[in-house]
Parts: sequence; C-alpha cells; structure tokens
Amino acid sequence: MMRSFRFYPVLSLALVLALLCSGCSIPGQGSSGGNGGLTDITVYAKERFTLDEALEALRADEQEGLVDLAGMELTQVMGIRVDRSGSARTWTLGYRGENMTRILEYTAGRWNGVDVQIPLPEERIPLDQLILPAQLYTQQKTPIGEALSRHGVNETELMLQGETYTLTVPSQSGTTVLTFDARTGGLRSSP
Repeated sequence: MMRSFRFYPVLSLALVLALLCSGCSIPGQGSSGGNGGLTDITVYAKERFTLDEALEALRADEQEGLVDLAGMELTQVMGIRVDRSGSARTWTLGYRGENMTRILEYTAGRWNGVDVQIPLPEERIPLDQLILPAQLYTQQKTPIGEALSRHGVNETELMLQGETYTLTVPSQSGTTVLTFDARTGGLRSSP
C-alpha cells in the first residue's frame, strides 16, 4: 500500500505560520521575591496607533538600519479599523522605487515589510505638507460621527492617495464613502 504525502506541504506551511505568528515576549519587571525565580514576561500590546506614532517607529527602525527606504517614495497610506480619534489597528504604507514596490505594515507596535510586484499609485504623498488622520478625524468629527452612527459602527477604513483622503464606513447595512482634502481637511464629497 502506497502512502500519500500530499498533506506534508500543508503541515509544513501550518508549522511555518505558527512559528511566524508566535511572538516573543520582552521580560517585564518581575517581583523580586516569593516567585521561586519566576519573572513576569507578560507584555500588553497597545491595540491602536496614530499614523504619527507609526511613522515615529518607522523613523526609529530606519535609524537602527532595520528598514531601508532610500530611493523610495511614499505613494499610498491605508488605515485599517480606524476609530473616531484617527487611531488604527493597522497602518499600511506603499512605497515605490525605481524597480521595486515595498509594502510596510504597522500592527501591534511593530513594522513588517515585503517587496512585491504590484502597481501602486504614481503620485508621491507629501506627508509633511498634509494633515495627519488624527487631525482629520478631530476636524471632521461631525460628518464622520454621523456616518458611523448611521451604520451603527465605530470603525472606518482610510486611504490616502495623492492629496485626497477617502474614508469608507463599511457595515452590513451598506457603505458610506467620504472624501477630504488632505492639505486642509475640508470635506470634498459625502453621500
């Protein structure tokens, strides 16, 4: 009887994914007595970050040599599960280089990246000349809040391309899309 080994690639993939998804904990401040030498290593990750916080972490990673964006331009920013304060569970940045596209994702306080061969917008995003999402959500809290309330949800999706923010409020009852000028924060279109 011949055995089938078709499940081994699936098993190998599952093992690799399990190893990649398992995080290492950073030792915390354990108590000095009565624990038999055990140290508490529980680390509580912050769930949401502003884009400014994510960019600050990216700058630190660049200074440490962990990320190299030399010769690349930012052409797309996406916020996933953005709350009313403009903080997201995940920020995704798309960078274009001469012969390369790099996608960086900031989740749970750390950056991960991959070089891919997918098209991104060509227009560079001049972040230093635009308002950031936290300011946009504060400035436009009325139309954003009304859209969230209309759909009974608390999170949006946000995309920045060129100088336009596109905010999507997805729900089971439908979708609302708002667009804003990324320089001024002014509302461009609403339903």
